[in-house]
Amino acid sequence: MGAARPLEYEVFRKASRREPCPVCGKTDWCGFNSYLCSCMRVSEGAFKHIILSNGQVAHLHRLQPGRVIPDKERENVFSREAPLASIDTRDRVYRHFLRLLELYPRHKEELMRRGLSVEDIKRNGYKSIPEHVNPWIICKKLIHSGLDLAGIPGFYRAGSKYGGSYWTFNSYPGYFIPIRDTKGRIQALQRRMDDIRNGKYMLFSGHSDRGGCSCGTPAHVARPTEIKDQRVWITEGQLKADIAAAYLDAVVIGAQGATSWKPVVPVVMELGAKEVVIAYDRDQETNKEVARGKRMLVAELKKLGITVREAIWRARSKEEKGIDDALVAGLDIRVI
Repeated sequence: MGAARPLEYEVFRKASRREPCPVCGKTDWCGFNSYLCSCMRVSEGAFKHIILSNGQVAHLHRLQPGRVIPDKERENVFSREAPLASIDTRDRVYRHFLRLLELYPRHKEELMRRGLSVEDIKRNGYKSIPEHVNPWIICKKLIHSGLDLAGIPGFYRAGSKYGGSYWTFNSYPGYFIPIRDTKGRIQALQRRMDDIRNGKYMLFSGHSDRGGCSCGTPAHVARPTEIKDQRVWITEGQLKADIAAAYLDAVVIGAQGATSWKPVVPVVMELGAKEVVIAYDRDQETNKEVARGKRMLVAELKKLGITVREAIWRARSKEEKGIDDALVAGLDIRVI
């Protein structure tokens, strides 16, 4: 008599109205037996992901015999905030994501008007938010490549009219600006919106009530092709930092804003900077919040024994209040 077959090899049954999927609770598309479930909708908690012959991804879950996931627990799979994925995982997903996109001519022209060269634009990795491809299709391609979107800021779940949910992202027109760490890894994405009525720059983040998560307010590290100025500069904004780095030939840290100075400090320390130059917008002279944020950053850096200097320039118009526009305009930048 031959050896008994492992119980995990019990024949799979298709989900039906009589026996819904024990993971997602839906009545179609999935299969299961007493010990394993091949769920086509829920990836969280799965111990393995398999690409089927039709290109779909099946998520294998181990089951406790006879246990059906309660409706309340099942709903939480889609509604709870996902924990932030590791920096290496985010970098891998974002790089693959951006490779699936293109940079539209109007966005390329805008970046060139801002003062960036074609080489800078390509090296920094800006890409347009897709307007002619449904976001869920792009998410599907990422998943089929073996990537998990759980814990990747910007991606979230939407309910399907056929039951269950699917991964997607907001596709309001604009372009992506990669936010990099000290090692050049993409830790998050910033969006420069075409329609600026609700804000010119918005983080690719949020939807914590739909399986998404927040990226926080990470500081961006912009590097030039060649570093000639060994000082580390600090300014407001990711794109502004990219432009400034190209003109200063220095590493430039882009804070999310003048008031978001705390994430800047550990980046300065990680870079091993001995001297920094703060180049905040000239409206700090009239904007109390900007001035206060700068004072707090200066005080914290001085506590750490870092020499702090400030960049100043005489703006001829409102368009030259930022260090990026001042550099592109050829204004005299003094460090005091």
